[in-house]
Amino acid sequence: MKTSSLIILLFFLGATLASAQSSVNYGSLSWSRDGKKILFSSIEVRPDWSDFSPFNWKLYVYDLNRNHLQLVDNAAMFGAFSPDGRQVAYSKNTGVSWDLYIKDLTSGEKRKITDTPYKESAPDWSPDGRMIVFSRNLKKDVTSLYSMDTQGKNERNLTRNGKFEYHNPEFSQDGNHIVYYMEKGDKKDQVYVMELRSGFAQNVTRDLNHNFYPGWFDDQTLIFTRGKDELVLKRLDGGEAIPIEGIQSYFAKYNAAQKELAYINKEDQSIYIQKLKGKPGRLKVGKAQRVVSPELIRGE
Repeated sequence: MKTSSLIILLFFLGATLASAQSSVNYGSLSWSRDGKKILFSSIEVRPDWSDFSPFNWKLYVYDLNRNHLQLVDNAAMFGAFSPDGRQVAYSKNTGVSWDLYIKDLTSGEKRKITDTPYKESAPDWSPDGRMIVFSRNLKKDVTSLYSMDTQGKNERNLTRNGKFEYHNPEFSQDGNHIVYYMEKGDKKDQVYVMELRSGFAQNVTRDLNHNFYPGWFDDQTLIFTRGKDELVLKRLDGGEAIPIEGIQSYFAKYNAAQKELAYINKEDQSIYIQKLKGKPGRLKVGKAQRVVSPELIRGE
């Protein structure tokens, strides 16, 4: 065998072995408003996470129509599209803290909109494009939700508690409410909805389950994960949470424009899109389409 051929063979064997010894994991997922793109973060690590570094997180945009993957930034996760889909707000590790940035997807220009010693994460954009809500870790086991304008000014603390952790705020379609979950450290986290004008917050779940990563299914119904990867729907006006049969995921987001659910599947380290038709309790679940795979992320 020629030396050049041997080198090529060893290269591919090494790449295959490295892939077999590592796995792709996902940290966040969101939609563009028109349902044509998804935004997600991923990291490739060993199964025991022994080689983990926050700088290895990558934030991507995947264009569903063009089947095109675009890297937004390194050392970045938890992002959201602007209402027109041209920009994304996201959290980036600067080596000192996690700060929020906004990046224009066409020009590539990015700007920093927070600069604090705290970890800021999970931004979401208001429907009118004027405001961003996000979480800020103030100290161990204490995280509050804040709002500000897109220039990083007019900041407001929305959850003045000082005892618990508030995570993953998401605007309602009319922009008048946010949904989020509160973590008390007891694995019985609850989902809340807050009216922004008054600050009044309602506990929607009121149970003994671990409820997390909530989002909006419609203006009166929430979708979130309960317990171990069980996706459920629950109306704001009460009633039991209704499981979505046939789908298991710890992180899922629904797009009302396309009536599609994007979700992370831990089993094959992939992201799927699935049609959901009907109303809670009478849902018809369409065929799942695998849109993001470890091979795609690795460029294989």
